[in-house]
Amino acid sequence: MSNYKGSARWKFVVLFSIFAMIVVACGGDAVEEETVVEEEVAEEAAPATTEAEVEEAASAPEGVFKLGIFSDPQSFNIWDALDVQQDFWTYATLSPQATSLFGTNYPSYTLVTALASELVEVSEDNGDGTFSYTVPLHQGIEWSDGEAIDANDMVFTYQTVRDLGMLGAWTYNYPLATEGEDGSVSQGLTNIEAIDDYTVKVTFNFDPGLSIWQYGVGSASIVAEHYWSQFTTDRETLLAAPGDGAPVAGAFEYGTLESGAFYVWEYDEDTMWFGGDNTVYANGGVSYNLDNGVAPKISYEFGDLSGDSISWTDGPYVGTVEFSLYGDQDAAYLAFQNGEVDFVINPLGLKRNAVESLISAGDVEVITNQSNGYRYMAFNTREGKFPTDNKAFRQAVSCIVDKQFVIDSVLAGAVLNMDGQMPPALTSWVAPVTGVLADCDGLSSEERWNKSIGILQDAGWQADDWGEHPGGAERAIAPTGLKGPNGEAMPSDMLLYAPGPGYDPIRSTFSLFAADWMQQLGVDVIARPTGFSVIVDIILGEETCDEWYFYMLGWGLTPYPDHIVDFFQSDGDACVGGINTPGYSNPEYDALAAEFNAAKSVGEAQVIAKKMEAILFDDLPYLVLFTPPVIEAYRSNVEFPFTDVLDGLSNLTALPGSVKVND
Repeated sequence: MSNYKGSARWKFVVLFSIFAMIVVACGGDAVEEETVVEEEVAEEAAPATTEAEVEEAASAPEGVFKLGIFSDPQSFNIWDALDVQQDFWTYATLSPQATSLFGTNYPSYTLVTALASELVEVSEDNGDGTFSYTVPLHQGIEWSDGEAIDANDMVFTYQTVRDLGMLGAWTYNYPLATEGEDGSVSQGLTNIEAIDDYTVKVTFNFDPGLSIWQYGVGSASIVAEHYWSQFTTDRETLLAAPGDGAPVAGAFEYGTLESGAFYVWEYDEDTMWFGGDNTVYANGGVSYNLDNGVAPKISYEFGDLSGDSISWTDGPYVGTVEFSLYGDQDAAYLAFQNGEVDFVINPLGLKRNAVESLISAGDVEVITNQSNGYRYMAFNTREGKFPTDNKAFRQAVSCIVDKQFVIDSVLAGAVLNMDGQMPPALTSWVAPVTGVLADCDGLSSEERWNKSIGILQDAGWQADDWGEHPGGAERAIAPTGLKGPNGEAMPSDMLLYAPGPGYDPIRSTFSLFAADWMQQLGVDVIARPTGFSVIVDIILGEETCDEWYFYMLGWGLTPYPDHIVDFFQSDGDACVGGINTPGYSNPEYDALAAEFNAAKSVGEAQVIAKKMEAILFDDLPYLVLFTPPVIEAYRSNVEFPFTDVLDGLSNLTALPGSVKVND
């Protein structure tokens, strides 16, 4: 996967980065727009303190936070993790090797400052077609080895992405303006320069909107130049560099790393990354104050500071974070039930049928949160990949797959049916359902089959015998000799890749039903249980990115939903390093995606997104299946600063920087 042909802008949104939980500003990778209330922020170096004060403030806390995981991380190097690994479990166990200009405060998802000392939202028109943001940085913030974090680190990160042709999330973090074969130049980032050590200037060849600035480069990962520069001779060397020696922008460094068994974070006794008083308000506002005597003093207020509020002081309150690896969900929760771990990190959410047994074990708390994500079935839409490149075929399949039947009759309502790209939690973004999904909603099994056959016939498909449906709950008699509009013969033994029942029984169940319904249309499809990481390797691998027909996976999304661009914009094709796995290409959609990226307000972006959604409802590169509630359990002796948060605690790595484990 290391030799992609070219590059493309995309965004890694498998689930939220853990960096947010352990940096001074509680920052993160994805953020929401908020009104800025400017505050004076001290930019001088940290005030002098006595040796005793520092020792008392930063002495290692006692206690161990024990976490269960059920898939092995693929790398401990941030360059590799954001480039080719693209794996939730790699992110979940990755030490905080980066910081960013802006970040996210949880649980409000409010845009705040991190390394930046000011939330710069207005660009400067340079008069030559370029636009710049000049951002002042806090002075006195340091990497774990004592080196200053400054503007040169961001310049180095940007130049490395540019010069070594980094892929994956790096091309979202730093969306470079690139020259096409016809000589045209794409909209993007043209330069990042250090005006001085604590001022960075970011320049684009257009005036970027929310997606590209605040939620793109403004939240981009920044790494330590003084460590990583020794490995930047070439891309392969950098990806293979040891991550366990990298300085961090957080309170935890790597301890013991035992592949296939367990992974340990240990508290850095020299850290400045501790303390900080947070107050989060019901209307989305947040205030933050840090004055720990080691780090620079930081104080800010953003958003609407009205309504009820919750407050807490950041830790860390534990000296060690242990990640123990188990073979699957069941094994991980058995360990939890036996008291081996305090919390299971689980992006899938706890199985409903397991909740009662966990509660009956005693000393267990169970929480449920809305999901900001979905599960889906993808079609390979690339030209020449028959039959999935045919829109009528995708529409027919999407009609006959009765998602609501599976949810109600098989899964007992364990998940929520979902049709579009926007999860129900993002209410103001959700578009009305149109096209075949609307037309087929509420139809019986027989009606769905007849409708799907009609779609194929109307599009010029052929068959020796179109079969029939006997009515009721009976299986249809499938067409025989099915051919495409130009007489194309149907492939045999097409595979539908989906996670197996040990990893996710819900998607496994959906894959069996989807394959059976396609077989009733005369399509030779086999549901193939496949490891999560194996599927990722197939759909993103250079040699295999176009060698599949169907797969089922899921996305966890960022609060600002620019995934609607990244998943389907043509220049983000997975075969050139992007995350448009279906290889979907539609010029009308691309034009709207460009408008979305230039949108300066949330309201403007929502209008454009709904137009994009209407196209997707017709073209159907994805059949979105469902969104799961996020059910989680933790031991009663564990205390979190909050538990009501969109997408649950797993996607914040269970807040290791703030959790308390009581005796």
